[in-house]
Amino acid sequence: MSKLNIRNHPKIDNVFISGSFENPKLYTKNLVPGKQVYGEKLIKRNGKEYREWNPYQSKLAAILINQPKTNFLKQGKNCLYLGAASGTTVSHFSDILENGVIYAVEFAERSMRQLIQNTAERKNVIPILGDARHPIEYAKNIFTEIDLIYQDIAQPNQAEIAVKNCKYYLQDKGILILAIKSQSIDSVSKSKKVYKEEQKTLEKGGLDILESINIHQYAENHLVLIGRKKPI
Repeated sequence: MSKLNIRNHPKIDNVFISGSFENPKLYTKNLVPGKQVYGEKLIKRNGKEYREWNPYQSKLAAILINQPKTNFLKQGKNCLYLGAASGTTVSHFSDILENGVIYAVEFAERSMRQLIQNTAERKNVIPILGDARHPIEYAKNIFTEIDLIYQDIAQPNQAEIAVKNCKYYLQDKGILILAIKSQSIDSVSKSKKVYKEEQKTLEKGGLDILESINIHQYAENHLVLIGRKKPI
């Protein structure tokens, strides 16, 4: 472990890697030193503390392992996170977008309690108890422009929910990252058909699809679509 070489990711701001770029381990610099969120390893190097980022526990890490062409993670960006759960990926967003704000929307009260506990010391995270299907309901809790929407929810109308939130919150040319779980939409139809229909919904809703990323290796039956909101 003493020989572990943690260094800047060559393409993504405020993300760090060890090992080869083709098969890396991912890390973020801990915004709250000494604190774990989900049992992740904490590693100190050159006076800084890093959190190991497991792609099997965070779909965002799985996306980055697949080397997306779109650079959507930049310090100071503001993110609306739909389906925040207990805050595993939210906490890494917090590390990366350290000068921005992460609005973390979660519907389940039990998960919300865990989210609040896990992000209490992270001043750039605002937990919101809300239903992503009704974006107007949490408008009073959002007080900045939104540059990025990240959605990871198990609902049958995932793309429709994303479009509603993009129309209401995402600024023109802002980025949407939608993690589609095909089995939550249709447990009978083939995954490829489900993904195609969801992409059509996004395109009809005013988004240009920039790329799709298969993360089945880390999250079964999941495909990620990255889109950009068209200017009105």
